[in-house]
Amino acid sequence: MKVFFKLFFIAFSFIFVACNDDNIESTHSNLPTKPIVILYENDVHCSVDGYPILASIRNQCLSDNKYVSTVSCGDFASGGLVGAISKGEQIVKIMNYIGYDAVVLGNHELDYGIPQMFNITNSLNTKVVCANLKNVQTDTYPYPAYHIVRYGNVDVAYIGFTTTTSGTVTSLSDEDGNPLYSFMRDDFYLNAQYFIDKARKDGAEYVIALSHLGDSQNDATHPDSRSLIAQTTGLDAVIDGHDHHIIEAMYVNNREGKPILLTSSGSNFQNVGKLIICTEGGIHSTLINIENSDIQPDSNTKQFVNKIQEEVKSAGNFTIGYSEVDLSIRDANGERIVRKQEANIGDFCADAFRIFTGADIALVNGGGIRADINMGEILFNDLYNVMPFGDMIATGSITGEHLLDVLEYSVSSLPNEAGVFMQVSGLRFEVNPKIPSPVVVDAESSLFSHVGNGERRVSNVEILDKQSGEFKEVELSRKYTMASLDYLILEMGGSGIFKDVEPHPTYWGSDLEILQNYLEASLDSIIGSEYNTPQGRIIFID
Repeated sequence: MKVFFKLFFIAFSFIFVACNDDNIESTHSNLPTKPIVILYENDVHCSVDGYPILASIRNQCLSDNKYVSTVSCGDFASGGLVGAISKGEQIVKIMNYIGYDAVVLGNHELDYGIPQMFNITNSLNTKVVCANLKNVQTDTYPYPAYHIVRYGNVDVAYIGFTTTTSGTVTSLSDEDGNPLYSFMRDDFYLNAQYFIDKARKDGAEYVIALSHLGDSQNDATHPDSRSLIAQTTGLDAVIDGHDHHIIEAMYVNNREGKPILLTSSGSNFQNVGKLIICTEGGIHSTLINIENSDIQPDSNTKQFVNKIQEEVKSAGNFTIGYSEVDLSIRDANGERIVRKQEANIGDFCADAFRIFTGADIALVNGGGIRADINMGEILFNDLYNVMPFGDMIATGSITGEHLLDVLEYSVSSLPNEAGVFMQVSGLRFEVNPKIPSPVVVDAESSLFSHVGNGERRVSNVEILDKQSGEFKEVELSRKYTMASLDYLILEMGGSGIFKDVEPHPTYWGSDLEILQNYLEASLDSIIGSEYNTPQGRIIFID
């Protein structure tokens, strides 16, 4: 789904193509005199290097069109060093520098607590919209449900919706568990329809939902963007976030059977989305891939972002703990081992994700663990250097049978190293690298296909039983809860080996934040002798 733009101007040619689409029909009586271009992002998670590209795209669009807006579908404040070190405040500074017209509240804007959520959203020089966040004590809405922007003769309402999933809701209670706020799961659709109708009555010719719901949460008790469309009328398009899916254009029928556009740009600035309200009245969307493009960043914005990154790096030089041992990605001879055998730093990282999430097991790709933690004081930046990519931690259900296939693929490159080699927690197994790997890879996609009928390298897989504290033989038909990076579980990373995992709807936080929490809360800020050497989770045999 990703498009490679060899020439800079190609990225902007969609403006003209979209509005000449003969299949676009409109029932609107009041049409814009010029195309309305709405640039959007979602689930950026502190990937600040994308903002200068967004600014460049915005500048080009402004030179071609009179009406250009920029909006965000949430989860901008956490997920990386810039957010973590400033509790989202430095991210807001960058967004204010860019200039947004509307922003919806994402669930990870709550990561630093409710007071800080209000602090950072109040600092945004734009309207933060959320139609379904209610103060249960005062029966009021802390954010406006929608924001109307006038483009010449046409008013467009941006209406916000935020996920109601349990991971978000638990952040809305006081220390005694008493609810302070509600995302209105039980009244979601009635409430949504009320504010959609109200936006129309206030003069909005078009109503665009900025949604942080996800399009497939695998949980019928929580609304998603598709059900939002299906259960309402009056929306013209939904720009979605939360699930990190790349959706250039999908059409979902609303309650009256009218197809409504749904689009989403992925995550971490994989793409910048462009939604266009055409002069013919129709709505078109496209995605501008920026991961592999030649689009040059806006120099002023890049300079601004670089300055903040330097400030953050300097601010991260504070002590958060102490290590009694050296945790390393290398062996005593200096050879990198984290991508081909168990490493004590791999044990530490995998333990952090398993224990924080309460999962049965955790798997972390060795390629994502990039630096050592030396004996002595541990700085905040030390943890960042270990896992610098700002991935989110997710959980999912995996059968014992599928787990065996994952482990088999993990060791398929031995004795050579591979980034997909898994460091593990909550399980142990034996591996014989002299057996020819039975793993089959798809010739066209280079993704994992299956494990063939030959003898397997992996044997004697055992899972840690939470109740007894003993390891027990893996049960093939049983579903285990697995914690890992969202890159692996949700985005088909690691060559697609987790394709059969059933993802859970909750993100648990960024890898950096969870490592810090594990160090401070579970280990009392001291990495002790239990991590002096690898703990015998991956045992090599002949």
